[in-house]
Amino acid sequence: MKAQTQVLPVAISTVLHGLVLFVLWKIVVETPADPEPPVLETVLNEERIQEEFQQELDEQLEAAETVNFVAGGSVSSMVGATSSPVAASTNIETSELLEDPEIEVVSTDITRPGDGEVSLDIGEGEISGEVGAVVAGYGPALDRLVQELMRMMRSEKVLVVWMFDESESMKDDQEQLKSRLHRVYEELGLVETDTRALGEKKKLEDILLTAITSFGNTVHEQTKQPTGKPDELLKAIERIPIDKTGDENLCAAILQVINRYHPTASRQNRKLVLVVVSDESGDDGQLVEEAVFAAKKAKSPIYVLGREAVFGSLYAHVKWKQPETGRTYYLPIRRGPETPFAEQLQWDGYRRRRDSQMSGFGPYEQVRLARDTGGIFFQLPGEQENLNDLDDRKLNMLNLREYLPNLDSRREYAAERDSSKFRKAIWDVIALLNPYNPNASKFLEIPDPQVTREQFPANPNEYGPRVAKRLQQVVSIIGVVDQAQQYLENVRPLRDKEPSVRWRANYDLIVAQLWWYKLRLFAYGLEIDQFVRADLPKRLIKNPKHNRWNLREKPSGKMIKPDERQSKLLKVTEEDLTVAHDMAVEKLKQVIEDHPESPWSRRAEFELNRRFGVSFSTWQYVPRKPSNKPRPKPTPPPKL
Repeated sequence: MKAQTQVLPVAISTVLHGLVLFVLWKIVVETPADPEPPVLETVLNEERIQEEFQQELDEQLEAAETVNFVAGGSVSSMVGATSSPVAASTNIETSELLEDPEIEVVSTDITRPGDGEVSLDIGEGEISGEVGAVVAGYGPALDRLVQELMRMMRSEKVLVVWMFDESESMKDDQEQLKSRLHRVYEELGLVETDTRALGEKKKLEDILLTAITSFGNTVHEQTKQPTGKPDELLKAIERIPIDKTGDENLCAAILQVINRYHPTASRQNRKLVLVVVSDESGDDGQLVEEAVFAAKKAKSPIYVLGREAVFGSLYAHVKWKQPETGRTYYLPIRRGPETPFAEQLQWDGYRRRRDSQMSGFGPYEQVRLARDTGGIFFQLPGEQENLNDLDDRKLNMLNLREYLPNLDSRREYAAERDSSKFRKAIWDVIALLNPYNPNASKFLEIPDPQVTREQFPANPNEYGPRVAKRLQQVVSIIGVVDQAQQYLENVRPLRDKEPSVRWRANYDLIVAQLWWYKLRLFAYGLEIDQFVRADLPKRLIKNPKHNRWNLREKPSGKMIKPDERQSKLLKVTEEDLTVAHDMAVEKLKQVIEDHPESPWSRRAEFELNRRFGVSFSTWQYVPRKPSNKPRPKPTPPPKL
């Protein structure tokens, strides 16, 4: 009886729920069709199409006949480089990126901004400039610059200030620009035609004014007042002097130009735009942060027509021969580095670097000025044939995406670098072997950096002590190289954990170079030690009147086998030299394989081609005969 009582309620409940479900099944609810998707129209100002990396601009020789603007471009603050790599090499099978993600849905109200909010100016400070538009010459650069000015002139009046580098090497560039500026202003004149078509009567000078300045040690104004007349601008360029000091104070010049012209632009409701034309990175890079801050405060984009930076080095060197003496000088010009601080050795195993190997990127200061102010750095090809050991072969820029330089401020860059044990060790080695440090240059450079050939006197009593002193210097340098190698060996376990491909490449190349440089030092020491042996000088003398010995680098790649005395002197055996040679070659070739078609692989190829070895030759020095006439002073080396 009790069981029947329990079954009855269950049966009743089942019947009732079934009836409810049957009724609901019969009810038909009509839902409205999906609404048409809304059409959104932007009311933001037209902006340039932002390049994520670098682009090549084509040569255009004829003036345009119509105004053509690009609208709706996407503006990204990620243009250029950061401290993190664009893409780090990972094992795809173990990458955390492929693990199942944990998804958490957070419920919140979603609101659409109103038209008023959408149309607000996003602010020029949020727009990042371009780090590199690779151009074939001034023509394509000026074409792009015309587009930029036209874009700005559509919405506001503009004051352009050209800033020309006063160095002697820029005279040819100034002539090229002069011949093209007429076409630039012809195209800019299309804006005048465009405004008339819209019913507005505006002359070009009402919309655009231009001033010409030049800088070296200081700034010189070549136009008394900003003008809209192209003929006056061309005459102003002709007046640009050559600065004999050799100083290019770029950042100080930018600060001075902004202070001079920004009040004028503000009074006339004009946008101030700076265009820098220079083949050097500047000698006052410590002021770059002040220059960037001043330009951003004035909302003044900086466009730079510049050159490619030397790979990991402060200077390129121009080979110059003194006409009276025939002596060769290597004149430094500031052309780098591409990073806030140099990330490569400044020492080449004998002396400070003299090569001019290009990096694929612009100098740090110039690129930073353009990027952070919303301008563009135009990377021009060089008239660079007089640069020593030039390697400006065109690099595949897509291959360099993972090697982008860090363009943070020097303070931020140094703090991040020093927080990494791996990167700090590389920097310590660069600093330890820095020939620009006066204390280090005393023992690092053999011979003096400006000397093309090392000389020894002919008298054995004189050259013997000189050679012995040089051998002691070689032994000391090898000891410092050993110390540098130990620094890098201590952080080798961290190499594969380093996320930056660029820093891994820096490590790989410097490790290989140290092995190669030590081998070159051993070869040098063995050959000059062999030189002091009595039979060698006599055998080499071909001119009985000789009174000098010249020592030159001889890339033969053949190593003298050390005897017992030399092994004790240089602390090296024949077996040690064989191991060092095989290790150096292997590591240099590994750099070429791991970092193909990059400045790192090019540098490794350069080292292998240099090889090692020196040679002695006789030379007769004939002193000038006494004369009552004063001897003319030789032409001093120019300051570039």
